[in-house]
Amino acid sequence: MNPSGPVPMLSLVIAVYQRPLVLELVLASLLDQTHRDFEVVIADDGSGPEIARMVETWQGRLGQPLRHVWQEDQGFRKTIIANRAVAASTGAYLVFIDGDCIPHHRFLERHWARRRPGQALSGRRLFLDEALTTRLSIKDVTQRRIEWPGLWWNHVPPHDRRNGFCIPLAYGLRGAGSRRYEILGSNFSLPREVFLEVNGYDERIQGRGMEDINLKARLLNAGVEIRSV
Repeated sequence: MNPSGPVPMLSLVIAVYQRPLVLELVLASLLDQTHRDFEVVIADDGSGPEIARMVETWQGRLGQPLRHVWQEDQGFRKTIIANRAVAASTGAYLVFIDGDCIPHHRFLERHWARRRPGQALSGRRLFLDEALTTRLSIKDVTQRRIEWPGLWWNHVPPHDRRNGFCIPLAYGLRGAGSRRYEILGSNFSLPREVFLEVNGYDERIQGRGMEDINLKARLLNAGVEIRSV
């Protein structure tokens, strides 16, 4: 797909299924990204019409190209819709998140600045607890109220604090330190040609849990280094 106008440097692929109000918070977070040369492709794995209406509402508000790629709901088929979303994108660099992940305002900037030819970048996530999640608003997101470390720390279940994780919305790149660089569909990036070189996600994998592990293995087998963002 080649829309009119200049081709963006970066394509952000957002995997979604239902939960339109959460997706709205994610889209709101993109208004304040410090890296501005990007497009957004919604990879919709069979949601109802509410997601389509939400995307339509944000077409004029986002200020960046926004596309909605949909497939019929036949169970968890993220591998297929993610590949279709990449095919509909135009950017030379691909960043992947999930539809319940609210990016830090420098999220795209950091992925773009740390990119390297022939390499993939691995990020992590923080979860916010249910009480905080249910009262988040667009104003909270656009005014960066969820980016203060004390906010999320105070909403982490005690048994998870040692890992730096919270529930259930993720944002940004401030995950627990690790030397094990995984591919997490909620936060990774790589050059377009690298994704195409390994033929994207393996569409034979349907059902949750193995798609990212499989992609990581094929990237490593192709000689692609996976670095922490």
